[in-house]
Amino acid sequence: MRATMLAALGLVAALVACADPDPVPAVTITAAAPDTLVPADDYRNDLTISVDYADGDGDLGRGRALVHDCRADGLITELALPAIASDEAVAAGVAISGALDLRVNDVGAVAPAAAAPAACAELGVGAPAAGTAIFCVVLIDAAGHAGAGDCTAPLTVR
Repeated sequence: MRATMLAALGLVAALVACADPDPVPAVTITAAAPDTLVPADDYRNDLTISVDYADGDGDLGRGRALVHDCRADGLITELALPAIASDEAVAAGVAISGALDLRVNDVGAVAPAAAAPAACAELGVGAPAAGTAIFCVVLIDAAGHAGAGDCTAPLTVR
């Protein structure tokens, strides 16, 4: 009887966990390449940011990735995300996780601002320094839920 009751409680806890998934996507940057960007050289001014993601309700696909260039305000690359989970999985709120490569083309020469943009500062990025760039990624799912972002280590800009 006790084992049956514990199993039933475990099943109820699992159902509650499934019924209330965290709708906010999470992102962790795993790599950024190259580590040196050369804005004047079209062969060396594109950045690839590799990220791991998790989304508790499966609707990250068809959402967006915002890549903030923390050197100055308004330098945001918005990337549309492809469908990731099936329509059935999204409707059922199935949790998803995986990896994505986000590409920022043609990173330009920018004079660093006195302070990091708000989105970057909220993630702990300090004032921009000459000769470096930090990029922060925020994922927004198809329902408009924006998760906390993550930022690259400083990259060299020549």
